Amino acid sequence: MQKRSIPLSLTCAAILALSALHPMQAAAETAQTVTEGAAQDTTAQEAVENESALDADAIPTDAAGNIISQETAIAIDNADLGADQLAEDQLQEDLAQSVAEAASETLPEVTDETDPAMDKSSIGAAFDDAYSFVKEETKVYLLTQAAVKQEPSEDAEEIGYLEKYDEVLLTGTNDYQYWEIEYNGEVAYLDRDAVTRDHADIEKLMDEESRRAQTEADSKVEQEEKLAEETVEAKIEWETALAESRRAELASQTRNPNWNGAVLSRHKGSVYGPTGKETYYNLNMSGCIRNMNRRGYYGEVWVRNDGCKMFGDYIMCAANLGLHPYGSLVECSLGTCIVVDTGGFASHNENQLDIAVTW
Repeated sequence: MQKRSIPLSLTCAAILALSALHPMQAAAETAQTVTEGAAQDTTAQEAVENESALDADAIPTDAAGNIISQETAIAIDNADLGADQLAEDQLQEDLAQSVAEAASETLPEVTDETDPAMDKSSIGAAFDDAYSFVKEETKVYLLTQAAVKQEPSEDAEEIGYLEKYDEVLLTGTNDYQYWEIEYNGEVAYLDRDAVTRDHADIEKLMDEESRRAQTEADSKVEQEEKLAEETVEAKIEWETALAESRRAELASQTRNPNWNGAVLSRHKGSVYGPTGKETYYNLNMSGCIRNMNRRGYYGEVWVRNDGCKMFGDYIMCAANLGLHPYGSLVECSLGTCIVVDTGGFASHNENQLDIAVTW
């Protein structure tokens, strides 16, 4: 029986072809070639076994030509096949080890130290185009507040913020959304839409914001002035309405609501009221009004429904100025009086009031 070995021509051809490839790739493909050779040998072994089965009817002999039994011949064949297989396996293992050693000698030594020339973007570029940047050093300006990212991705961790109008150093650009910047002395990433290279854009934006702020301030002042005017108008309307209501109430008054005694009238020319004796007189009061105005007292002059002459909300009267000076408010039977005049009666009756009426 003949021993079988791996076809050296096929193995040499495979090694020569793989030597032109990258060392690691060559090692992988050489291992594949060895595996394929082993598969071919297994197929050859099966063919021999089948051939031995076909020769079972022939008379078996040993190596010296002696006749042996069929079982002994088969055992000898199997033993030879086992030895051949062990030799082939050892040869394949030795070949694979030689190829691996040759490949390891050609590969660069791998260490844990990172090449100082390789930065974060160049390392990432081997895996993701988003990390590949065209290097530059340019000052850019923030058009709006923006988050600084740890990675060039919307979902990346935020490591800080830049405020609107901030200046930042742009260190790399590409066709993707996030560009490379220097942030606190480290590599970071920023949304490209948040920056502009032209400082004129920032000046224009600041000018627009200034004008808008001024417009808003002017508008606020106008609104406040308008509100103040409306408030004054509302107050005047309210006071007018109140005065009209008060005037209507006073116009219909015929007595002092806090007095239950006798009330002075056309028919009762003299009564004793809340302050003392009361009389009435009907004279032109224009001189008294001018005198009061000079003293700083102002009020509308009008006549109540019952004939009492009014200065604002009060009935005009004459009194003892020593006891009741000009402008004093004094109660009488008809209501509250304001002292605008005096008379000779005061010399002999200091508590007397003379009420101005149209009677």
